[in-house]
Amino acid sequence: MNAEGKRYRVTWDEASGIARTDWLPGAVCGIEEAHAVDAEIKALGRGKVRCLVDLRQAAGFDRPAREFFISQNPNYRAVALVAGSAPTRMLANFFIGLKRGTIPVKMFTSEADAVEWLQAQA
Repeated sequence: MNAEGKRYRVTWDEASGIARTDWLPGAVCGIEEAHAVDAEIKALGRGKVRCLVDLRQAAGFDRPAREFFISQNPNYRAVALVAGSAPTRMLANFFIGLKRGTIPVKMFTSEADAVEWLQAQA
């Protein structure tokens, strides 16, 4: 996926020790984007990370992408999903309820609460 077509941004917050994935306005995540995000998380070189995923502006995630994120998680220690509107909360709850993975995943409407929870995850 080229940089111009990216619908997300992955960053590392040194102060909090948390990786961030911010989905851009109207972004739809397909399997290609899911693989690209996972590769960028791995490329951070931080081992298993705690990750804040901001879904507030995302439009959706297709089924293969959702299943990939639930089942393929060797780069994550814990994931906090931040959702604001009713549609993004529904999306986050779908992620959480779809299938229990091997890592803790929790939804928040407050970014500060999400960061606090992530920092408490070992």
